[in-house]
Amino acid sequence: MKKRIAIACDDIGFERKEALKDYLINIKGYDVVYDPVKEPKDGKNTFAKLADEMAEAIQRDKCRLGVYVCGTGIGFTMQANKHWGIRATAVTNPYSAKRARLSNNVQIIGLGMRVNGLPYHEMILDAFLDEEFDFENARENSKKNLLEAKADDNRLLNKPDFISWNMGFEEDSKE
Repeated sequence: MKKRIAIACDDIGFERKEALKDYLINIKGYDVVYDPVKEPKDGKNTFAKLADEMAEAIQRDKCRLGVYVCGTGIGFTMQANKHWGIRATAVTNPYSAKRARLSNNVQIIGLGMRVNGLPYHEMILDAFLDEEFDFENARENSKKNLLEAKADDNRLLNKPDFISWNMGFEEDSKE
């Protein structure tokens, strides 16, 4: 099965998003299933709407990962984290991207156009994408924290009826 991913940007991150989309498709082998910003004006003042849409695409299991490019990646990821089951963070270096995935099973990363250049963003994507969270070998503390995050989401957020997978809080069943 081809790997699926969502990507979006604001008007500032448009050119970088296009370059990273090409990288995701042609180098990393991903199918981009959500890319609503076709020209810079489509991304102007839309980060909250786009975060909501990307979160829902992940909740509906259209893809399990997403990337957003803007000035810093901060606002978008803050908005995405308001959704049940979503874990998003802005990252500025490969190590943080790798740990976001391996320690927290993060689904969405935000990248800053004003923070890093294209080659470094590609390194960040590699670190984020190349080693997925592995429940069998993950640290026990990471697995416990994911279950605590799920309990927090259940307590603090509304779980939509359309959630169609376990959102990475637990291992997928091996049926």
